[in-house]
Amino acid sequence: MSIKKAWWFPSALVSSFLVLTSCQDRIFDNPFDPSAGEALFEVVNTILTPAAVPLGLDWDGNTLWNVDGYTDVLYSLNRLNGTQIRSLASPLPFVSGVAFDGQDLWICSEADTTIYLISLFTGGIQRQLNLQKGSFSALTFGSASLWLADALSNKILRIDALTGEILSSFPNPGKRVDGLAFSGASLWLADATTLSIFQLSLEGELLRTFLSPGQAPRGLAFDGVYLWNADANQRIFQLRIQN
Repeated sequence: MSIKKAWWFPSALVSSFLVLTSCQDRIFDNPFDPSAGEALFEVVNTILTPAAVPLGLDWDGNTLWNVDGYTDVLYSLNRLNGTQIRSLASPLPFVSGVAFDGQDLWICSEADTTIYLISLFTGGIQRQLNLQKGSFSALTFGSASLWLADALSNKILRIDALTGEILSSFPNPGKRVDGLAFSGASLWLADATTLSIFQLSLEGELLRTFLSPGQAPRGLAFDGVYLWNADANQRIFQLRIQN
């Protein structure tokens, strides 16, 4: 079953469809962008998250980490069934995003200009970078850099992970960034305002636009094969992207 590409598709109908229909093996014949051709993505699995307000998401090579914006807790989850493996209390209030750098976890907040590197095992603070201004809704790590979504400027900032220097920036093609993932050659952005998932080049060029599988797309993660999307309805969708 598929959803036709059209911006006018009623949001209430989308919500009803997503609630009443099984999320297993569901194909979406988006994107909206005609120049992108017949690119598809498929929901191959859906797991539940214990996060009351699921926000940031990332993959550490073994488990998915999901931010709970209500409790400021980071949950480590089994990707097959969503079983909670462990949890870490965030030292940063109003935590919104999480990113694995190959060893530890970076976290950000919309209420603080400082981003923290915390221990993957204890949650203890390893390093802090103060960017002086901004409201950070999502982040990811890749190419030895932090990629940070600033809700104030509606831009993506590429940050030197050692110094905090802003190396480059480009505008978000949507209204707001609620999720951000690095997949090697591109970035993925989630926008709950428009129910969209965008694929961008590392220079900010818009490549493709998809309708999200859920009612309010938030955190994104890439595990090397699949794209994962945390949704406000406490579900995490495992997505296979068709080239």
